[in-house]
Amino acid sequence: MGVLAISLYGSTEPTFNFEILANQCYPVALEIIFYIGFFIAFAVKLPIIPLHTWLPDTHGEAHYSTCMLLAGILLKMGAYGLVRINMELFPHAHSIFSPWLIIIGATQIIYAASTSLGQRNLKKRIAYSSVSHMGFIIIGIGSITDMGLNGALLQIISHGFIGAALFFLAGTTYDRNCT
Repeated sequence: MGVLAISLYGSTEPTFNFEILANQCYPVALEIIFYIGFFIAFAVKLPIIPLHTWLPDTHGEAHYSTCMLLAGILLKMGAYGLVRINMELFPHAHSIFSPWLIIIGATQIIYAASTSLGQRNLKKRIAYSSVSHMGFIIIGIGSITDMGLNGALLQIISHGFIGAALFFLAGTTYDRNCT
């Protein structure tokens, strides 16, 4: 719905050409509204606190191969959306919300890491540590610097490999010890 509204704004012919949409000027109030809407959608997928509660339960109940796909690939789609849609299409709104992203990211790192220590289920412990690591990505995206964005992208790639490997090891260890 949001993408359709963006494609219809200020043109006689709707377009989904990203280059045209990125070069179009939107009023700041409209940018803020769209930014918040897309941010909520990406915050569920990333996962950003307080919209992260689905992730540990999903990892705790799912087969380890599903956990590998979720941690290795699918969680990163929220970060990709923040970079590709929110940063590029709504730069003014992103500069307004970037200090809040840094605060949310720092809070998420501390909260999820401390929550991870109390988990008895190994897959839930890894899931909470993944939520904590997503905080570093949020801080990098909120920094609005090339170094911060490059660090966020490096964290996205490295967490994809490491998260999938951790769930593989947890799953295979469980299969060997409990069967």
